[in-house]
Amino acid sequence: MANISPDLKSKLRRDPSATVHLIVRLKDAPTVRLNDVRALGLTIRRTYTLIPAIAIQGSASASLTLAKKSWVLSLEEDKPVHTMSSR
Repeated sequence: MANISPDLKSKLRRDPSATVHLIVRLKDAPTVRLNDVRALGLTIRRTYTLIPAIAIQGSASASLTLAKKSWVLSLEEDKPVHTMSSR
C-alpha cells in the first residue's frame, strides 16, 4: 500500500463516501496512469510535470482503492498553500 499518514488513512476510512482532494505521487509518468485513475471514478484536477504526481478529487473509498495500486507511491491531502510576503 502507498505511504499515507495515519491521520489521513483514518479520515478516509471514517467516512468512505466523503469527497476528498488528494495529491498522488506515482512511480510512472502521470500520463501513463490517467485512465487507470479515472476508471476508479476519481477526477483528475491537475497533472504535475516536475514530479510524477497528480491532484485528484473523489470518494474516500476510491482513494483507498487507489492507494493499493503498485504504481502509487503516496497520498496526501491537497491543502491550500500560503506564502509569506515580505513588506
